[in-house]
Amino acid sequence: MDYDEMTVRNVGLLAPEEQARLRSLAVTVVGCGGVGGPAAHFLARLGVGELRLADPETFEPSNINRQFAAYTDTVGVNKAEAVAGELRRINPALAIAVCADGFTPGTMAHLLDGAGAVVDALDFWSLGTELLLHREAARRGLWVFTSQGAAEISTVTAFDPSAPALEEMVRDTEGPSMARTIASFMPVLPRAATPELLARAISGEQPNVPLDVLASSFEATFLVNELVRVAVRGLPAHVVAPDLLVFDQDELTLRHWEGVGRAWRT
Repeated sequence: MDYDEMTVRNVGLLAPEEQARLRSLAVTVVGCGGVGGPAAHFLARLGVGELRLADPETFEPSNINRQFAAYTDTVGVNKAEAVAGELRRINPALAIAVCADGFTPGTMAHLLDGAGAVVDALDFWSLGTELLLHREAARRGLWVFTSQGAAEISTVTAFDPSAPALEEMVRDTEGPSMARTIASFMPVLPRAATPELLARAISGEQPNVPLDVLASSFEATFLVNELVRVAVRGLPAHVVAPDLLVFDQDELTLRHWEGVGRAWRT
């Protein structure tokens, strides 16, 4: 497959020199589920040159309603491996590295050294891994792009390596806190967030939060748009953590949340 022919419809959205930068870019995707899978999918179709995929989990039947590469015949298959298989069908020339052990002290150099950007698609229940990822990315001068969502509410933000903000967003006086994390990333709670569900989440239990393919696709779209904007086009991010873009799928609203002042930008 000729690369220029495959990406010709990008012309007008990306300048030739931007497409060339995208082709030479290596992106690390940590977490290949609801957001990481479609983010990798979108990057592959845009024409990124290299993807490094990390996820220790396997697909379950409940993933089929929203996760890229989740099929009845991939239940039980490692998510990173399954996503890689789909991406090779899109572009056999795409360089793909898979870490089925996930992001760990033993795999982080392989995943981050020489990368140009990072997708953090980990969820709230992987704070230890997420903090390690952000520390190591900042040490290498890498921007990290992330999204979180529940039911109809999705948020997206970018972490500047010169002023990493995750530690402050998730820690209280006693260390990493689920309550602080939820408050920082979900300034408006979805309507399905009952007091019981919220209490279970804050206690560290992973409840079955409503999620669908529409929300996951929105989150991945916004995230990849920001990644390309910063890492390929050289433009400033629309929001930098602790600020968020907050999308309400039901109301079709997109608002800017100022994390420091904890207020909506008007």
